[in-house]
Amino acid sequence: MPMNTVIQERRRALGLTQEQVADHLGVSIPAVSKWEKGITSPDLGLLPSLARLLKVDLNTLFCFNEDLSPQEIGEFSNQLAVLGRNDILAAFELAETKIHEYPHNEQLLLNIAIILDSQLLQKTDTAIPVTALDEKIAFWYSKLSSSKDDKVSNSANYMRVSRYIRQEKLDAAQEVLDTMEDKNEIVSALPDKQMLQVSIHLKQGKSEQAALELEQVLFKETSRVQMLLFKLIDAEIASGRTDTAAVIAEKAGAMVDVFDMWKYGKYAPHYAIASSEKDADKALRILEQMLDAMFVSWKLNDSALYHRMAPATKELEAKELLSIILEELETDPECDYLRTHPKYHELMAKYK
Repeated sequence: MPMNTVIQERRRALGLTQEQVADHLGVSIPAVSKWEKGITSPDLGLLPSLARLLKVDLNTLFCFNEDLSPQEIGEFSNQLAVLGRNDILAAFELAETKIHEYPHNEQLLLNIAIILDSQLLQKTDTAIPVTALDEKIAFWYSKLSSSKDDKVSNSANYMRVSRYIRQEKLDAAQEVLDTMEDKNEIVSALPDKQMLQVSIHLKQGKSEQAALELEQVLFKETSRVQMLLFKLIDAEIASGRTDTAAVIAEKAGAMVDVFDMWKYGKYAPHYAIASSEKDADKALRILEQMLDAMFVSWKLNDSALYHRMAPATKELEAKELLSIILEELETDPECDYLRTHPKYHELMAKYK
């Protein structure tokens, strides 16, 4: 934060007018206005008096100590965590000293808040002023929630929602949650917005709603992972690593069984590998298994993982997919090697 912004924000925070600052320092009001606009800067001789008036140190005024390296933040976080395990009050005191020294470093503040929040939860000593300390943490998270850095604001809001859920302040949790956007940049170690919503539902006694939403997320995510595995197989084939592709195909097949997915998915990746090798015998054998699997009943009602979402889910139309596959077999030049094989015509006659 540049000096002009520090001056303006601190003046406003203290409820001072530009006129009051000018009178205190013996300068004109336009001079103060120019400082705040960044047009000019205060004379060096005025800086100590200005810092005292604004209740900041010179380092802050000069913005000398806004930046800590990630390594420095990490080292301090480790130091704070060790101290907090033994003396939580001393840890808070050390944290507040550091925050005063680097008042605009949001990542530092976020680390401090998360560490002390976690450690305060574990304290049972009645001599510790838990409520007062907890209010400080709440203030830090609230401050960070308005950060322009999405990672910082989302992390802070996640912690706020989690704390409200823990305190059973569910309306407050929902209010904060509704302001959050779904973003992939949220700190990877933290659950996403959907998981927070589910936690609120569970606290509210809405277990069926929570389970339904979890089923929907699971179905979506497993389908996405399956798609990623299929694409990874294609990439390995393109790289000439069919052995690796075969290993991944086995894993994709196991996933079908574990997550109650359509049996068609067990054979599709193996067919892709056989096709890349132009092995007509193997490809046609797997193709028949794949097409047979398309007509094996796949009902979400029968799965413990998806039975709640089944009524609202459109069932896959095997006939529609079959027609697409048969047309590809007949017209795609990549399938020419199959059409000269006797088994090909038997297969086409079976499914047409």
